[in-house]
Amino acid sequence: MKNVKRFIAALMATVVVATLSGISAFATKTYPGVEDASDLGVGTYLCFGDSIATGYLSEQSGEDFKSINIAQTLRDGETTTNAYPTMIADALGLDVRDNPFGYFGNSNTQKNNDAWSWNHDHYDFYNYARDGLTSHEFRLLLDPSYYNQMTEEEKDISDNIILNGDFTKRGKSGFKKMQKHIHHDLAQADVITAWFGSNDLLFYVLQKTLAVVNDHTITDAANAALSTVGMAGALDAVINAAALVGKLPLVLATMLIQSNKANAAFAENWDAFMEIVMKEKKPTAKVYVGDIYNSNYGLKFTSTDQFRFGQLLSFSANEINNVIRNTSKYRSQYTVVHTAGVEPLLPDWAPLDQWQQALDEGYFYTMFMATAHPQRDGQIYLANEFVKAIKSNYLS
Repeated sequence: MKNVKRFIAALMATVVVATLSGISAFATKTYPGVEDASDLGVGTYLCFGDSIATGYLSEQSGEDFKSINIAQTLRDGETTTNAYPTMIADALGLDVRDNPFGYFGNSNTQKNNDAWSWNHDHYDFYNYARDGLTSHEFRLLLDPSYYNQMTEEEKDISDNIILNGDFTKRGKSGFKKMQKHIHHDLAQADVITAWFGSNDLLFYVLQKTLAVVNDHTITDAANAALSTVGMAGALDAVINAAALVGKLPLVLATMLIQSNKANAAFAENWDAFMEIVMKEKKPTAKVYVGDIYNSNYGLKFTSTDQFRFGQLLSFSANEINNVIRNTSKYRSQYTVVHTAGVEPLLPDWAPLDQWQQALDEGYFYTMFMATAHPQRDGQIYLANEFVKAIKSNYLS
């Protein structure tokens, strides 16, 4: 359990992202590049998402990873100016400050006074996005009884995500408060967006692989890398340590097996989540979902083992996308927004031969996080893709 907790605490900030389009002549005044959709008559918007939707690192800019402050944008549930859901709400003509969780401007100082209070029966904007959540937590958000169906390992990982992630200040009490209000809030929404899945691959696949292989050399290498350089360094450490002790085939095979299990769990959780959304939303409400993009777009693997690991991650992402795009039993009831177009807008990874410098100077983990999360231009792109989808069929 100690390894689980150290592993999860160090993993807490991975994500997923979205797509690209041209600047419209009818862009919003606040966000040039996002089409205006205020004439659709949308009264309330609700968002489900992970750290992409919270706007994590969206207030940073450039590729000088030494100067990026990854702690500066950590929050307790409040929405930021540069997050794509904020931009969607603005494009729909809604008041982004009129939401129960609170609001941060660019300076992280503009909060509404009733954050987390639900002082009103109705709000314009409900942002249920939180850093690090997986499909397990989103299912649990809508169905607290699901906790009794989870394995002990899944419970432990999920508990740590809630306690050590975006809920650090509020913990389980904050999550329970969200569980209390989500059903009422969901029934208010005219437009609903849902976008998650990438964290399933990272938190569950890697942790379960370490548990199954049960080699202290590999586990110690992963934990040491996590404590100093974060997730990306841990991936490399697991591969290198496994090769060193002659267990690379076992590790890769185990990752494949656990990846398949994670994909199956996501498919089950996605449909369970969607079943409740479809049952409780307004009959006229429309649902829009994002698929998963490749956060390693700018990363060039230089060894066969790294490439094989990259292939594994891509395969798993494709399997999750297949559920979202094709096989879900609720596929006909929501619109898919393709997100891969955002990949060229992500900051580029430094070449692998510069990683040692990043390790020595302490900004490797910052580079990993920054290259996975879109900055303002990427968020604008994502918002516009969702807005275009909403405009295409909301009134139909």
